[in-house]
Parts: sequence; C-alpha cells; structure tokens
Amino acid sequence: MAKDKIKEPALEEEVLEDVLVQESLLEPDEDDLLSNDETEEEDKKLNSQKIFYLIGIGVLSFLLFVFITFPLNEIVRAFLTSSFKDTGILLEAKEIKFPIFGRKFFDSFAVRFPSGTVLKAEETSLSLSLLGLINYKLEGDADISFFKYEGGEWSVQIKSLQIPIKLSGLEDRITKWNGEGEIQFSGGKFFESMEIPLLGSLKGQEIKRGSFQFKIRSGKLSVEKGTIDSSVAKIQINGVIRLSDVITLSQLDLRVCFSLNEQFAKERQDIAGLFTLIPQENGRACVPIRGSVSSPKVDVPNFNQLGVAPIQTEESGNPSATEPAPANP
Repeated sequence: MAKDKIKEPALEEEVLEDVLVQESLLEPDEDDLLSNDETEEEDKKLNSQKIFYLIGIGVLSFLLFVFITFPLNEIVRAFLTSSFKDTGILLEAKEIKFPIFGRKFFDSFAVRFPSGTVLKAEETSLSLSLLGLINYKLEGDADISFFKYEGGEWSVQIKSLQIPIKLSGLEDRITKWNGEGEIQFSGGKFFESMEIPLLGSLKGQEIKRGSFQFKIRSGKLSVEKGTIDSSVAKIQINGVIRLSDVITLSQLDLRVCFSLNEQFAKERQDIAGLFTLIPQENGRACVPIRGSVSSPKVDVPNFNQLGVAPIQTEESGNPSATEPAPANP
C-alpha cells in the first residue's frame, strides 16, 4: 500500500508534465502570430487592390463601349457649326453618320461662303482621321455624289467626285490653308455660265470626265495636270490661282489649251474660226487666262494684228462679242 501511495504522486507529475507539453505545443509562438497578422493584412490589401482594379477596368470598359457605339452625329454637327463660325463659312447637313471607325456619311451636305458661293453634295462619304479633324486638319479621301457649285454666274453639277486630300489650318480663312490633293470627276452639266472668252456661254454643255492635281500654299492654289473632257472641248489647265476670302475674286494666272470637239466645231463655226487664229501647240490652241474667277480675261495679240475684234475683257465692254469682225479693206 505504501508503495502505491508513492507511485500515485509520480504518476500525477508525469500526467501534469504531459499536459503542459501538449498545451505548449498547441499554443502558437509570437513569431507565428506576427507572421499570420502580416499575411492577413497583405491579403486584405491585395483584395482591396483587386477590387479597385476590377472597378477601374469595368468603368473603362463601359466608357470605351459607349465611346465606340455612341453616335457622334450631333457632336460633329455642333463642332462644324462652331469651328467655322469666325470665318463666316457655314456648314450644314441634313443627316450625319459619324462612327468612330469606318467611313463617315453626310446627307445633303452644304458649305456656304460669305460671298454667297454655295457648295452642295447630295451624298458624301468620308474616310477621315478623327484626331486630325479635331486639330482642324482634313486628311483622307471623299466620295461625293451629285456635287453642285453655285456662285456668281456659275451653276455646275457633277455626278461623281473622288477627292484624296490633305489640308491643314481649316480653323482660319481659306487664304491660310495649306495642303494638297487630287480631284477626279465624271458626268456633269453646266446649268448656268457666264460668257467665256473664245467659247461663249457653256450653259447646257456636258462634262464627261476630268481630273486636277493641286497644292495650296500661303494663299496660292497651284493647278497641276488639270484635264477636262467636255462636249465642247478637251481642255488642259495649269497655273496658279491666288485665293481670296471671296472665292469669285480669286485671281487667275492660268494657261489653258483647247482642242474643240468635232461636233461642237460644226455647230459653232464662228468659234472654230477663232481658234485657227490662236497660236497652236501640238494641234491645240493655247491661251493665258487672267483676271478673276468672276471675270476671266484672255489676251491674244494676234487678233488685233489680223484685223479681228479683240477678245472681250472686263474693260472692253460686252464679253459675248466673240465673232470675228470683218477685215479692213
């Protein structure tokens, strides 16, 4: 019995030691607690960052979606109206389709200049740089159907126009524009025309096709490789037009070469006779044309030397007198 009593305290001590060891094993170290706290804080930070990233990506995606799909029609209309207000040029369109990507479309587009000159287009399709347009630059190409020019005594309609073009400085007057381009056209008609030296009125005459390459620098429009094939004549034009804010007052310094169409020459033998008196180059009559867009002038000295009435200019009265006068006896 005495031995059993001695063993019991020993067993209790062993059990107590085992319990203490187990508790010590179960209790976390301070280092572990600190590392766990740091990990939890980092997880919270990462989760917060992820949430902010996701929210930001969502907002940007929404804005991009709206920007791509939202029609800019009215924004463009307001931009065109306000941007050219100071120049006196008025731009109008019945309908505008202006997507971010792809071609832009204008229905019943019109440009009205302070001088009263009007450019109209029934349908206009443009491939433009949106960034360039915001910076008052026109870079791209245009396809125009049923273009019409109305200014002064002129009214001309062209069925089809293709214009690769690059212009800058559009926020300023036309005399400050710079750039270059090409105009290709086909099918057209003169509805109104002033009297043209040598040719008379072009009213009712048809335009078959034509093209112009041009450059605009410091108020000068240089015409290069200009050709027109019409029911009156085949015409080649080159030279310079000194631009004016009033288009009809722009000054001409052009060289024009004609070769009359056979049918027109038969119908207007008076004009055909005049052409035989003009200096010829490769079978074409070539004359300088000066004056202004509204009042072009032709200077052909041979007419006076041959006893023929001079080609009419602004100073010499009736511009329609293009028939030769009888020679002095």
